Amino acid sequence: MNIYEDERLEQKLSEISDQLGHLLLDFLLISLKKINTENLILTEFEDAKERSINTNKSF
Repeated sequence: MNIYEDERLEQKLSEISDQLGHLLLDFLLISLKKINTENLILTEFEDAKERSINTNKSF
């Protein structure tokens, strides 16, 4: 390989590394959003169950 091919290869590898970094950050963001959504849903279920128990006790 000559110096120009090495330089192009290095640029391509740098671009690929950057794109992989962005992909991993996207996966992390999606995972955190999913965890947050599931946590909100479970919290709503717990609150509804607690209200149901408290309503039944008052009778």
